Amino acid sequence: MKQQKTFTAIGFFIWTLASLFYLYEFFLRVFISTISEQVIHDLHLTAQKFAIMGAGYYLAYSLMQIPVGILVDRFGSRILLTIAVALASIGGGWFAFAQTFGEGFISRCFMGFGSSFAYVCLLVLAINWFPKKHFALMVGVANFLGALGPFLAGGPLSLLLNLFNNDWRLVLTVIAASGFVLALIIALFVRNSPNRKKGEVIFLDPYKEPLRIRMLLLIKNPQVWAVVLYAGITYVCLPLLGAYWGTSFLQARGLSRDVAASISSMLWIGFAIGAPLTGKISDSMKKRNPVMILCALLGVIVSGCVVYWPTTPIVFYGALFFCVGFASSGISVSYASVAEHVESKLHATALGLNNSMVTFSAAIIPPLVSYLIQKAAGAGVHHLTVSDFKSGLFLMPLIYFIGFLISLFWIKETYCRSQHEIVKISRLS
Repeated sequence: MKQQKTFTAIGFFIWTLASLFYLYEFFLRVFISTISEQVIHDLHLTAQKFAIMGAGYYLAYSLMQIPVGILVDRFGSRILLTIAVALASIGGGWFAFAQTFGEGFISRCFMGFGSSFAYVCLLVLAINWFPKKHFALMVGVANFLGALGPFLAGGPLSLLLNLFNNDWRLVLTVIAASGFVLALIIALFVRNSPNRKKGEVIFLDPYKEPLRIRMLLLIKNPQVWAVVLYAGITYVCLPLLGAYWGTSFLQARGLSRDVAASISSMLWIGFAIGAPLTGKISDSMKKRNPVMILCALLGVIVSGCVVYWPTTPIVFYGALFFCVGFASSGISVSYASVAEHVESKLHATALGLNNSMVTFSAAIIPPLVSYLIQKAAGAGVHHLTVSDFKSGLFLMPLIYFIGFLISLFWIKETYCRSQHEIVKISRLS
């Protein structure tokens, strides 16, 4: 990969276009939470079927992450981003016309398949177009921009639905059409890396290992697995509330849909603010682990309060949801950490593996939680109570605690440097 040494306007423009797709795919990821009641009613679903249908996105997304990393390493970001945005938009339009569980599940898989290219391409473009020392910060800023998608999928989407008489199919059709416009702009303007300067020397590696060997190098690295497990565990409570049950849980607490959706959006505001802030703090400290440890510990505390605190003023609910999002922003540091634990030729694949675990956890844990919720409510019951939700959401603080233990005892500190970097030592005369 060719690394840019300074910030450039064209680099920032290209990176912004990729960030807009990240925002768009994040919207597609979580909008279903805001319209959960309408979707459950219109498609005749139980809570468990609703969660499985929603998980179709995460399942396709997670399974594609390692292939995506390999494809990006081989073909670059431009053509893959163009195709990916188009596929995600097709999935969104298909869901708008879905009439059954099967159609809804397949369309969610399409959304997830197309969206699976967004983050890895964005990270690779950041590596190629920005100075290396600012990588963690740019990951955080990307997460900030991406988190605007779920924010728009909360309160703003609820207000938009009110304007269109709750016709979620019409609103989603317009949103799908906007994705095709973005695909066209990306095709016209995105470039994989800066042009080589005149006289620049390129060193080719004649001993580049086959793909199978490179994958084995990644799989055999225990620190890679430690970081990706931390990322998946720390992140999963964010979609559990933000993309599945946050709005419905707050409605069961007695709040209106508009207020509940707005409070759920605070998850993504916390994530949006926390992602660049944790990245910047980590870069400034020259350490990764302390930030990851503190984020997981914060998650234990605030998720426990969300589940078990008695009836609470709206402002306090908003603060708790904000803090859950902030706690999950520790994953932005995990991307920098996993890249520093591998050689540069494995960057895209390692980032893909990290992202795969993040979304795979979001595909398997929420259906489990939803099963516990539905079991507590009883078969055929669609109106869920606070007690029903507690029967599944009690897992949230336990999940964060596992992430805390992993970051405290398993992940080694990188001191913001590649662990495969050659260090030159000058001999004193």
